[in-house]
Amino acid sequence: MKKLVLSALVATVAVGTTNANEGPDWSGLDSELNKLSSSLNFGEGLSFGGYLEATYDTDTEAWATGRNRVSLSGDNGGFGYHVSLQGSEDADAYVTFNKGGVDWQMGNFRRPTTSNHLENEADMHFMDRSALGASGAEVGGGRTTGLMATGGSDGMGWNIHLGSDELFTARFTYDVMSGDGMNLSVAYSVGETSAIGDWFEAHVSNGPFNLSATMGDDDSGGANSASVYVASYDINDTMTLGLRQTDHDDGNDATMDAALTCDCGGARWTVQQNDDDDVMVGCIVGF
Repeated sequence: MKKLVLSALVATVAVGTTNANEGPDWSGLDSELNKLSSSLNFGEGLSFGGYLEATYDTDTEAWATGRNRVSLSGDNGGFGYHVSLQGSEDADAYVTFNKGGVDWQMGNFRRPTTSNHLENEADMHFMDRSALGASGAEVGGGRTTGLMATGGSDGMGWNIHLGSDELFTARFTYDVMSGDGMNLSVAYSVGETSAIGDWFEAHVSNGPFNLSATMGDDDSGGANSASVYVASYDINDTMTLGLRQTDHDDGNDATMDAALTCDCGGARWTVQQNDDDDVMVGCIVGF
C-alpha cells in the first residue's frame, strides 16, 4: 500500500512538469520517475507503527487520551533508524549499527537504567510508570541525547551510555536461571547523575506467577532506600492481575496500585485502581 501511494505521488509530481498544451513525453516521464524514486529511497524495511490509548477517569469523570505514539523505523546499508513523530512521552530519534561485535546507538533515547524505565510504554502492565528518580526522572521515559554501546554473552548483558551532558550511565544484567520452570534474572544500574541514581533489580517467574523488586537511590526526597515491588498473576491466556507498591522514601507513605489487563483481539483493556482510590479505564490499540 505504501509503495502504491509513493508511486502515485511520484507520478503526479512528474506529470505536473509537462506542458498542459502538449502530449505527455513518456521518455521524460520515465526519467523523472527514476530520479524522484532514487531521491526518496529510505532503504530496506521502512515501516510505520504506533499505538493509541483512550482513557476514562472515574474520579474526574473525564475522557482523555493516554499512552500514544506514532513512529517510523527501517534500515539502510547496515544502519538502522527510528524516529518518533508524535507521542505522550518524549520523542525518540536515533540510529543503530554494529561495529566490532558491539551494538551502537546514537541520538535521543532512554538511558540504560531500570526495567520500569526501559519498558516500552505500550507494553507496560500499568497505565503509568513508577516515576523513580529525582523529581520523577523516569516520567516521560527520561530521554536524553548520547551514545550507547550494548553487548553480552553467556547470560550476561551490559549497556554503557555517555550523554551529551558528559554523564555516565551503565546497566548490567545476568540470567541466573532460565528454562521451563523457575526463571531468575538480576540487574544493576549505576549513574553519575543524581536524577537517576543506582539501582538493583531481581525478577522471578514461575508459570503464571511473576515477581520483581527494584531498590536503590531515588534522590527525590534526599533518601537512599526507595523501592518498587510488582507482583502479577496470569489468570489465563488473555487476563493478568498486577499489584504494585512504590516507596520513594521521601517521608510519605508507600502507595499501592492494582491493575487488571485483558487482551481482547486487537486491543488491550486496563482497569487500574490507584492508591487514592481513583479508578482509570484504558483501551490501547496498536497499529
